[in-house]
Order: sequence, then C-alpha cells, then structure tokens
Amino acid sequence: MTGIELRNDTLVVDRAPNRLDDLAIEFSEILTDFGIDHVFIAGYVSILAGRARSTEDVDVLIEAIDPETAEQLAARLDAEGFWSAAMPLSALDEMLSHGDPIWVAPQDQVTPHLELKVVSDEFDRASLQNAITARIGGAEIPIGPLELQIAYKLHLGAQKDLEDAVHLYTLFEQSLSVSRLETWVDRLEVDTEYARLKRA
Repeated sequence: MTGIELRNDTLVVDRAPNRLDDLAIEFSEILTDFGIDHVFIAGYVSILAGRARSTEDVDVLIEAIDPETAEQLAARLDAEGFWSAAMPLSALDEMLSHGDPIWVAPQDQVTPHLELKVVSDEFDRASLQNAITARIGGAEIPIGPLELQIAYKLHLGAQKDLEDAVHLYTLFEQSLSVSRLETWVDRLEVDTEYARLKRA
C-alpha cells in the first residue's frame, strides 16, 4: 500500500517513482549540479501526493541565472539527451531573460515534459524560498510549500485546480500550518473559496 505523509516539512512518498518522478528527479539533479535554486510546483505536487490525474508537464521554477550558466545548462541538457520543441536549447538564456517558460523533455518524448520558468512574482519567490523536501524512491526534490500550493490552486480556479486543492487539503489537513495557509488565502484574496474548501 502506498503511504504519503507530511513529516516536519518533508513529504514522504512511499512508492516506486513513476515517469513524472523520474523526470523531476533527473532534472533536479542537473540543476543542483549547477547550484541553481529550484522548486517543483503546481499539478505535479498533487500527483506526487497521490492524486490520480494525468498531466503533460512538470512545472519547475528556478532562480534567475546569468547567461554563462544558462549556456552551460543548455549544453548539459543537450549532452544528457534533452530537447525542446519550441526552440533550440541554445536559446535558453534568451527565452528565460524574456520571462518565457522553456519546454524541455527527454529526446523522442513529448509527454511528460518540463516547463521551466524563472521566478517572476512574490508567489513564485515564496515557493522557491520556502520550499519543502519531497522524498521518493531514495531521492529528494524540492517542492512548493503545500499551504501556498493550496491557496494558489484556489486562486487559479479551474476545475482541475480546485480538485488539486481539495486533494491536498483533505490529505494533509492535520499537518498543515493553518496560519501560513490563511496568510496565503488572504494575500491571494480567495477567502470565499477557502471557506468552501473547508466545508468540502
């Protein structure tokens, strides 16, 4: 039986890694080799926490990097067998500097893929600065704090986002920091949605 537990800001996932996890773990190791702060967010966090839904992408935020680091990262990704459908990996610095997300996947693979983006607002920065650890299959990756993930999903408001929020809140209700959650609910102005979530 799969066990998922939040222990002292570590999400412990007791199951074998799937394709999404393997992609996240490999990419995290590459970013870590370059000393690039990063955090996995959005739908992937809900799936990691046991929500049964499909997704085509794994969203990852990174700190801003200089052109030299971007060039080296692009060369490493190319050497490791990654590609980008929208542009050559050599254009990585140009895309990131313009605030555009980068689509990256293993060669000959379209899904799942990574959506790589530089932090651009206070919520992105908070995810990066307050990242928690997810432990799966002997590996560790940084993920966004669950309280912010829930509030932001309520803010997005699409059906799949609301279902993600319900899943995370229901599963971890006893382990979440209510004060942190309510701070983000207030900042994102989703008090009505949060009240509805608590009744779900």
